[in-house]
Amino acid sequence: MKKYLVILIAVMLMFTLAACGGSSSESSSDESSDKQAETAEAEEEKEEPAEEVHPYAWLGLEDMPECEYLDILATNHYIRKFDEYIDGLSYVDERIEAADGLDTFKEDKYNKIYVIDGKTTVINKDAKTYVENDLGGLTDAAEDTTKEAMEKGTNISGRAFREKGKGVVPVQTDDKDEYEYYEYNYPDFEKDSDNSSIERFYMKDGDVYAIYKKITMGDTVVETTEMIKKISGDIPDDTFKLPDLSDYKKND
Repeated sequence: MKKYLVILIAVMLMFTLAACGGSSSESSSDESSDKQAETAEAEEEKEEPAEEVHPYAWLGLEDMPECEYLDILATNHYIRKFDEYIDGLSYVDERIEAADGLDTFKEDKYNKIYVIDGKTTVINKDAKTYVENDLGGLTDAAEDTTKEAMEKGTNISGRAFREKGKGVVPVQTDDKDEYEYYEYNYPDFEKDSDNSSIERFYMKDGDVYAIYKKITMGDTVVETTEMIKKISGDIPDDTFKLPDLSDYKKND
């Protein structure tokens, strides 16, 4: 009898140990599955694409609707023409501006201004004089800053969106229709001072039509309006080529 009892107990112990062993195996399997799931989830997070950078962000203009003017402007490779109206002046000044990275060119009724390879040349067309200024190593740092801002969408313009509105384009006198505009200011310029700066981009037929600017510095107020005539990414080859200055006088 004792012999059968010992055998029965041994058999029961065997099944108990088998059950415990099965439970341990299942637990281990569950833990392994959890770890695999966590690893897979982590891998999925790593594979998620980086957040897309808005092409206008580095100019601080991402609140505006996408349009041809801003598409070209945001490339930092363009030539544009516009008529500039200045409050209080009776004449209208046609201007040309071009940019190819840090190289820029500006021309108005009286002057041509070149910034090429870190060297600034200001030419007075009427007086036939010019002034040169070498910016030295500042251009390398500026180029790196601009490139990084374009890639990361860092606003280096200082613009801050204020409001959207509708009205007549100020200063100019030819067009009395009302247009939708997007208004910006420059908080850093206004900080702890009596200065203020407002900039409005007026839209017509889905593109930038005019740019109004109002700068206040104490009692001095300057208002200008640019009526856009053209913008293009096709820059003429001679745009950044300095003219022959042999007949011009150099001023120190």
